Amino acid sequence: MNEGVIAARYAKALLKYVEESGAGDKVYSQACVLALRLMEIHQLRDFIETGMDLTTDRKEELLRAALGEDLAPELVDFLHLLDARRRMPLFSRMLYSFIAQYRAEHNIKVGRVVTASPVEGLKERLEALFHERTGAEIHVVEKINPGILGGFVFEMDGYRLDASVEAYFRRIRRQLIEKNNRIV
Repeated sequence: MNEGVIAARYAKALLKYVEESGAGDKVYSQACVLALRLMEIHQLRDFIETGMDLTTDRKEELLRAALGEDLAPELVDFLHLLDARRRMPLFSRMLYSFIAQYRAEHNIKVGRVVTASPVEGLKERLEALFHERTGAEIHVVEKINPGILGGFVFEMDGYRLDASVEAYFRRIRRQLIEKNNRIV
């Protein structure tokens, strides 16, 4: 069977489980942090997903250390289920699928804004603006890239707003080249 389908089914089961238990927000926030840690620390992901000689309790300890707090009981139960069914190699995929399904279920959208230097209040203004337009709960992740020289680039759900100085210079260059080509 396709690993993506398996991961999506287990994630759907986890979503249903946490919704019934009322711990959806906590499990979602912990899943987001764990997915980030597993992506950043490849050795941790290898221990969790392929560490056959590690017990479930040891894997739980590793995840607790990566998270910096105790795992939600629902995540502990989920780990035990995955270990019993020998589905631990799909753990990170299941987390990503759970996060995507939770966001879809709760109308949460995540955007990204890139600026040349920190801009106070930009994140909040973008969240408020797109919340008004979409009605969704918006979370904006900020990133600093001095290469764009100034302005900002905002991306969310395939929508891109490029108000950077770098893009402005590209447009001017393209216009000059087009005008130059017509003259010749």
